[in-house]
Amino acid sequence: MTMDRALRLTAGIAMLILFIFGIWPSNAHWFWKAFLLFMSLNHIQSAFTNWCPVMTLYRKLGIKECCQDEKNHS
Repeated sequence: MTMDRALRLTAGIAMLILFIFGIWPSNAHWFWKAFLLFMSLNHIQSAFTNWCPVMTLYRKLGIKECCQDEKNHS
């Protein structure tokens, strides 16, 4: 597992714990609960699959990946 994927996994797990212990019993609107749950599960799955819907959108918009240039110069 690369550093990038480990970071995604850690962020996803931290957000999931926050969701379970902090947001679930609160009076927050259901949308924010669902959004936080989606974000945490997406981070966890992207750590293993290296795929994220936002990255796909950014690629279509022409945004370059940071490490792509470094690989070409090596």
